[in-house]
Amino acid sequence: MAGLLAFLERLADRVGVPYPVFFAVLCGSLYLVGVLLSWLMGSLDIFLADHGFVLLCLFGFVCGFFALLLARIFDDALEEAKSYAVLSEEEWRRFASKVRGLVGGWPCLAFFLFWVVYSFYCVFVSRDVWWSRGYSWQFAMDVYGFLVQALNGCFLGGVFMGMVSVGFNLAFREISAKDVFKAEVASARGGLARFRGLVLAETFAAAVASALAISIWSGAAGYTPVIGSLAMVVPTAIYPHYVFHGVLSRAKERRIKLLEERIDAVPSDERTTLGDLITFNKLVMELEKAKNVKPWLVDLKAVLKLVGATAASQVIALVIDYLV
Repeated sequence: MAGLLAFLERLADRVGVPYPVFFAVLCGSLYLVGVLLSWLMGSLDIFLADHGFVLLCLFGFVCGFFALLLARIFDDALEEAKSYAVLSEEEWRRFASKVRGLVGGWPCLAFFLFWVVYSFYCVFVSRDVWWSRGYSWQFAMDVYGFLVQALNGCFLGGVFMGMVSVGFNLAFREISAKDVFKAEVASARGGLARFRGLVLAETFAAAVASALAISIWSGAAGYTPVIGSLAMVVPTAIYPHYVFHGVLSRAKERRIKLLEERIDAVPSDERTTLGDLITFNKLVMELEKAKNVKPWLVDLKAVLKLVGATAASQVIALVIDYLV
């Protein structure tokens, strides 16, 4: 991996604890700092009523946890698919390094910079914030709110959003464009099983993160969190299926062509032996099986269920926010 994602991975590894524990302690500590600060200023009751701070720290945990989890699943998927690659060991190593760089590279930095600038403008320029304006030391709470939002929302959220909405899709497009897999990968679906798990996991993670984002920011930022959530969920729920459909379709066509050529090469005259007949029948069965393969990484019904669950999470989040 590269960029901010690589920095986040090194930071979590250097601490020496499992990364879920690392993010839980980090985000929980940020909330406790707010508790202490509000207690010192005599506004603890106001802070505890600001539920957005709890959700913001939870949002940071979700984004950090899923960012590293998805990065590890992606690495495992590349390693598992290596046996079906047409590239040499060295060529695959360079290719895998390139696509890993696409996942955590410039998209994460771009989203982080955009959100941190937008957050600074909302807090200190337009003063349009989602937390209470009734603290006794309002400026100190605004600074705290900006810093917590910058870490949880802009940094961890930016890394996660850059990965799932752009980074993974750039990597998937590169995999499709280079056409690196053998024809056998179409029928040997186990070769891309980890990629299937990755697509399902990132769609679920995007739905959870987007629901939290809407719950936190829709009251102050209008439709901005909704637009941001759609920008995160829609590419995640649709584009990977389109890309891998192309990969598997091409592999299926090559597999069918290869089997047909092998069938044509079997003697069909007086030289035909019992072994030739057995080979012929075996190849015909393999050809029939290859033609029946559906070139989808994930079953279409599962895709529709994921999209429906994602849309439902957005609606539920908006309703809860409206009622609260």
